[in-house]
Amino acid sequence: MRSLLAGVPFVLCIALCAAVRAAPPSDAELGARVDAIAAASMAEPNAVGLSVAVARGDKVIVSKGYGKADLEFAVPMDAQTMLRIGSVTKQFSAAAAMKLVEQGKLSLDDTLDKMLPEFPATGPVTLRHILNHTSGIWSYTQDGAFMKREASLELTPAELVATFKDRPLEFQPGTKWNYSNSAYYLLGEIVARASGRSYAQYVQEEFFTTLGLDRTRYESNREVMRNRAQGYGFEEGVLVNDRPIGPDVPGAAGALLSNAEGLVRWSLALAGGKVVSADSYAQMTTPGVLPDGNGTEYGFGLGIDTWEKRKRISHGGGIFGFSSMLAYLPDDKVTVAVISNCDAFNPGRVADSIMRAALGLTEFVALDLPVHAAEASRFAGEYASEEVPFEISIVERAGQVFAQSPGQRETRLLYQGKGEFRPDFDHQVRIVFPAGDGPAAGLVLHQGGELAAKRKP
Repeated sequence: MRSLLAGVPFVLCIALCAAVRAAPPSDAELGARVDAIAAASMAEPNAVGLSVAVARGDKVIVSKGYGKADLEFAVPMDAQTMLRIGSVTKQFSAAAAMKLVEQGKLSLDDTLDKMLPEFPATGPVTLRHILNHTSGIWSYTQDGAFMKREASLELTPAELVATFKDRPLEFQPGTKWNYSNSAYYLLGEIVARASGRSYAQYVQEEFFTTLGLDRTRYESNREVMRNRAQGYGFEEGVLVNDRPIGPDVPGAAGALLSNAEGLVRWSLALAGGKVVSADSYAQMTTPGVLPDGNGTEYGFGLGIDTWEKRKRISHGGGIFGFSSMLAYLPDDKVTVAVISNCDAFNPGRVADSIMRAALGLTEFVALDLPVHAAEASRFAGEYASEEVPFEISIVERAGQVFAQSPGQRETRLLYQGKGEFRPDFDHQVRIVFPAGDGPAAGLVLHQGGELAAKRKP
């Protein structure tokens, strides 16, 4: 995914700019605008195929496939094509846990040593901590060597858990927020233990079959599945086949398949009380608050933020060969799902454009103001975050400013004035430097919330 926020597990791009409102389009007009947005997106070099669905109220307005599901056989993507949804899986897992809480089989205050006695956690870690990413459990996907060499293996739960169970907690549970795929992997084992069924069987029987989501299911490398997309990466300007991954490596943290319409119908059912109770959904969509008073913008398996001055409930996903975004605007009753079969593609940006179209909002177009050499010298330097593994280099050349993070391509920054820049590949992302004289002490990246980075010595 083209992102300056390298190393952060998922991206919820926040549009912090003002937009001009027009009358919302008719259903037919919205369908035509979605086609145009998809066509423009498919012209990008890292685009292969897209599954897109849009609903207003309870009505699905658009459900389509664009581009190719398989490049080698030139198979087109259609509305029924299934793709990996990565971390969008987490809201299904969180809902499964809440359903078991409602049945008295789990409690949000249950500790990990009660739910999974064999896991040597200290803290104690509770189910609530696992659901809202405040457990402190180290995320195994941070192990680059493991993800490169062993993620393709068909690991058993015991083998996968063994890769992180002896890691110490990164912080006292409940005191900080840190996205943990390990915690959500354990959640799948907790659901299985409490329900007496495997996680895959539980979500199939309780959710997919019950709700009629016949194009949503647990991934398998062994089964022959009708109309399943092939995934791709984008390396050195060339599309490549994705790396293999065993479905039980992501597990409850990211092993589901779906089409975009399946995700939209799931979101409508979840918000409409057809999956869990209204009280459970309220807990899932209430952001956590840390002891220091800072909010997390995350509930249970769902991100909650403000987009275009509106509440947004959403989650993105990225997994080998695929990227996804599912977003819901509860006040406007607009739901959008976009899934790509290229892991270097940004579906969140497409979803943002579609939501603006549905609301009658114009797209923001960044300025490209000149940067005086003296001013540019204030910004140039190396910056790093103390919160997450994020570094960025800012350089000035011939009156233009460029940014690059490790492992990412260099991108030009468009100057908006007053220390604010927008990357040329996505005008919704902001980099803001504080006012003052002399070298800037730091910057704030607005992409998935606010991330501060300090100038390196």
